Amino acid sequence: MRHLHGFVRYAVNMNSVHAAGFLSKRCEIQIIGLSTLRIDNAEPAGDTGADGLENDSEEQKMADMMNMTVTTLDLNTGYEVVGPVCGSSLSQTDPDQGFLGALREIRKSAAMLQADAVIGLRQTAVPLADGTGRFHIQLYGTAVREVEQAVPEQTGAAVTGALQGAGPAGRQEGDFLVDGSTLVRYIGQSEYVRIPDGIINIGAEAFHNARIVSVELPDSVTEIREGAFSGCEHLERVRLSTRLLVIRKNAFQSCISLSDIALPASLQEIDKAAFSACPELPAVSDFIRRKEAEAKDAEYLRSRRPVWRRQGRCQYCGGFFKGGLKGVKVCSMCGMEKDY
Repeated sequence: MRHLHGFVRYAVNMNSVHAAGFLSKRCEIQIIGLSTLRIDNAEPAGDTGADGLENDSEEQKMADMMNMTVTTLDLNTGYEVVGPVCGSSLSQTDPDQGFLGALREIRKSAAMLQADAVIGLRQTAVPLADGTGRFHIQLYGTAVREVEQAVPEQTGAAVTGALQGAGPAGRQEGDFLVDGSTLVRYIGQSEYVRIPDGIINIGAEAFHNARIVSVELPDSVTEIREGAFSGCEHLERVRLSTRLLVIRKNAFQSCISLSDIALPASLQEIDKAAFSACPELPAVSDFIRRKEAEAKDAEYLRSRRPVWRRQGRCQYCGGFFKGGLKGVKVCSMCGMEKDY
């Protein structure tokens, strides 16, 4: 979920925006019922005649603009980006009126670009330094125009079902289905894949049985989930993120051609079955052995602590204490102070 930062925490229902409080610190929008912000609009008067028709048209345009979807999230439909938009409400004392004023302005900006919605909404609220308690509110977002989202041909029943709502949720970005910062499914045909920047998680079975030879992960990725690349029998080379933290169970199961993979220094955990039914990968084997040894060492140290404490030794390494500054005893091996 994207965050809306500022002074106001809004609770949103079907037809109204309600300010739930004026906060003095950054906060996150609370969405109730809908993921969009809307404000009520009056029904256009039923004028007659040429002037009446013109007024009806203008009022209808205004009504359409005021009902434009504005969301901190994303759209579930296909769209094209029109451009950035913003709306301001200056020198305000009332948080409700300030927010609604800025909301009207950002809708006007989007309407001038002939956009259908504003996504990725975010807010700043800046107190004035004149001691009056007034503040400026500004909203920022991305104006988008909805487009027809065609189902790719020859991508398989699972992918077709996903795009039609029968499979995993997400929007299409090129050759990928993406849900927030998670890559849900690869739907492309290329054997050489480069995942776009901004993806944080490679979802479970995102590339399951995909016919790919090489894949490159952006440095934004921190987790590869269960079965993400399972069954990719032609996969030979994987370039991992330099910020990767964990590789889950069966992530690369049955990647029988995999031979080129280097583990980043950031990696903290590899499930034992992450590379099951793969060729011998020295880097992976060494990592798992090292982690197992570290776990055994940690368990040994924990088991020895009661004994070392009874012996008056350092409970962390078993070393002997020596006198330190101001009479504090310090372990001669690890340098920890005596804390019992």
